[in-house]
Amino acid sequence: MGDATLFFALRIGVIFIARSWCLGQALVQLWCLERALEFGLANLESTVGMAVSSLGLTLVEVERAANGLLRVYIDRPQGKGSVTVEDCSMVSHHLSHLFTVENVDYERLEVSSPGLDRVLKSVADFVRYQGQQVKVRLNTTVDARKRFNAVVQAVEGNRVLFALLDESDATASAGQKKRGNAKTKTKAEATASLESKIITVELAQIEKARLIPQL
Repeated sequence: MGDATLFFALRIGVIFIARSWCLGQALVQLWCLERALEFGLANLESTVGMAVSSLGLTLVEVERAANGLLRVYIDRPQGKGSVTVEDCSMVSHHLSHLFTVENVDYERLEVSSPGLDRVLKSVADFVRYQGQQVKVRLNTTVDARKRFNAVVQAVEGNRVLFALLDESDATASAGQKKRGNAKTKTKAEATASLESKIITVELAQIEKARLIPQL
């Protein structure tokens, strides 16, 4: 191999290594940025949660959206009725002052009720909505599943017991209202069906859980 060929090969090798190193560095920086954003949102949720609690309400979720939009979903404690326009206005006013003091970066603030497809995050959420249908996504596989529809059957410590549903069961209420003459399962039939489909999940394994609206 001539000197020129050897020099050319070495140059190509150096360029390849340099580009690989740059790509690796970029991926590391991206990973660090994602972790920082997650940490920042977790801290923000903690701050907002304490502020909302001081007003006699509960925080459901905080979301950062495009163009600096910050969405805050609130709820009333169990048995205290539904969120009102006055509740949202009070929280919005309170958080606007808090964010100025805490130097929170945002352009617009939107405060609202969680809606019919409310997110369930805490043990208290799952206890409150026992017996309700939910759509669940896990961050790991449990019993060969990462996504499923289910009924919140029970809560034991930091574990949630779900009664798995077929896709047709999850939309049964809406379908029955449309058809009118659809056959409804008896309580005993429903119980027997559910008992054979129980799955137990740690709270930390739940990436996202939402109520399935019953229309």
